[in-house]
Amino acid sequence: MLQKKIIWKLNIIDLLLIVIILLSILALIYKSVSGSGDESEYREYKLTYVCESAPIRLFETINQGELCIDAATGDEVGELSDFEVTPLFEYIPSAPETLESVSEDENDEEISEDSDEDSTDDENAEDSENSEDSERRSKKNTPTPRPTPEPTRAKAVFTAAVDAAKAEHGIRINKNVYLIGQSMQLVIGNTVFDVYISDMQ
Repeated sequence: MLQKKIIWKLNIIDLLLIVIILLSILALIYKSVSGSGDESEYREYKLTYVCESAPIRLFETINQGELCIDAATGDEVGELSDFEVTPLFEYIPSAPETLESVSEDENDEEISEDSDEDSTDDENAEDSENSEDSERRSKKNTPTPRPTPEPTRAKAVFTAAVDAAKAEHGIRINKNVYLIGQSMQLVIGNTVFDVYISDMQ
C-alpha cells in the first residue's frame, strides 16, 4: 500500500509540472505574437526609386508591369507601375569671354587710330565714323547661337508596388530592411540602374 501511494503522489507532481511548463510556453508564444503587432503583417507599399543619371537608351528597354529586383539580395522589391524619364541637356557656353575682350580691345585701338587721323575733319564726319564703328563692334560681340545637342543621358523616377512588413525605420522584405534614402542597384527586366529610395507609402 505504501509503495502504491508514493507512486500515485509522484504522478500528480509530474502532471502539475507538465501543466506549468505548457502554460509558460503558451504565455511566451502569446507575448511574442502580441508584442510584434503590425510588424509581422504584410501589406502593400508604394515605393519610389530615383535614378539620377543613366544612358537614355536604357530606359527604352523597360515596360510597366515588370518586376523590380534588388541586385544585392535577389529580393523582389516591387512591380513597376509607372516611370517618368527626364532628358538631361549638357550646358555648352555660347562664346569664350576672352575672345570678346580681345575683339573689344582691337576695336578700341582701331577707333583711336581713326580718331587721330581724322582729327582735322569736321564733326559730322567723326559722328558718322563712330556710329559705323559701334555697329561693327556690336555685330562682332554678338555670339552666334550653337545648335542644341541631343541628350544622351536622362533622369528617371520609378514607382513600384510591393508587399512588405513594417519595420522599425522602414519596411522589411523577407529578412532585409529597406529605408528611405537607401542606395541600391535595381534590376528591371535585363537592365540595372543605380537608384535610391526617395519615398515609401
